[in-house]
Amino acid sequence: MKTRTIWMLVLVALFLVLLIQNSGMTPLRFYFWPIYAPMFVLVFFIFLIGFVVGFLAAKTGQRQERKEAKPAPSPLPPVEMKPPAEHKAPAEMKPPQKPQL
Repeated sequence: MKTRTIWMLVLVALFLVLLIQNSGMTPLRFYFWPIYAPMFVLVFFIFLIGFVVGFLAAKTGQRQERKEAKPAPSPLPPVEMKPPAEHKAPAEMKPPQKPQL
């Protein structure tokens, strides 16, 4: 198993322990509305809201980085471009000489 997978399993296990140990009814007051729910439900929804906010913030940051990204520099040195050499027409070329023995 990868280290990241192990850490994720440990964090999920700790989160489940936190949920199980906090099963008592708890009031949540939102302005003038009291809501009674088990503490683990409230903890779960707060965790879920935090996860969604973090996920959206990370995605927004990645989008901005892509827009600002510059092309990577070439690992090769620049090459000087030389004009092509003059070519002689076939009539001007000398025939090949035979090797002397």
